[in-house]
Amino acid sequence: MRSMAAIAGAVLILRMVVAVPAENLTVRLPGVAVTQIHASFACGAEGVAMGLPAGPFTVEYLNAGENHLAVLPVHGQALIFTNVISGSGARYAAGRYIWWDAGARGVTLSVEGDGHQQANCHLVKKQ
Repeated sequence: MRSMAAIAGAVLILRMVVAVPAENLTVRLPGVAVTQIHASFACGAEGVAMGLPAGPFTVEYLNAGENHLAVLPVHGQALIFTNVISGSGARYAAGRYIWWDAGARGVTLSVEGDGHQQANCHLVKKQ
């Protein structure tokens, strides 16, 4: 009987842990300096159709040693994109989304899958 009560208590605690959403994420990289850059972009109607906010939005870039991340708001949620190999520029991927800053060729968000969707974006402000 005691073991049943312990199991029930553990299940209740697990449900409480799962039900509480985390608002922050901490990744420890001892001895590695972290730089943080905020940049505002606008992508027009194509970007809005793909889930980006209407009007300017902020992208947060986090660089720590060989780790390079970009955090973008897609469909009202923060998606974490990680830097992947590209022929030129900085290319980041999150699931089926690609955020690519190709320098002089511009910045795009593309979605792989049911037909290739792409939004051309432009930098509004870098902080």
